[in-house]
Amino acid sequence: MADLILMPDVEAELEVLYSTEPNTAALFDVLFDELVYHKEVLDVLCKPAYHHLFDPPFEIKLFQEMWRRGYNIFTMRVFDERGSLLPRRVLIGYHAQIDVYYPLAFPNREVAYDTTDTAFADVIHRYAEANIPIYR
Repeated sequence: MADLILMPDVEAELEVLYSTEPNTAALFDVLFDELVYHKEVLDVLCKPAYHHLFDPPFEIKLFQEMWRRGYNIFTMRVFDERGSLLPRRVLIGYHAQIDVYYPLAFPNREVAYDTTDTAFADVIHRYAEANIPIYR
């Protein structure tokens, strides 16, 4: 069965997010707890889909540009209780050999897919820290 692990750097980033965007951080926390509790959803999380019956609802997609580079990274769009998109995305790495998901970062949606943004170096660093293979 799949698992979801928050690495220390990501936990620290989430704590900082609580001080600036507490509602967003809380929804991410709730979602991670729900995913860990509902292993059947984690088992199919790497299949792009819109999980509208989940609380909070979310959509997951393959990060196409990073996939072409060999990185197994997904983007997660999370919706609040009113159905509005949160101002941030969750970038998640997936280590298929051990069936573990690692949230990597919570970028603003304006730069979430910009691999040239300086903050994206943290995503690559955390991907490596999680020992997720680069598939080439």
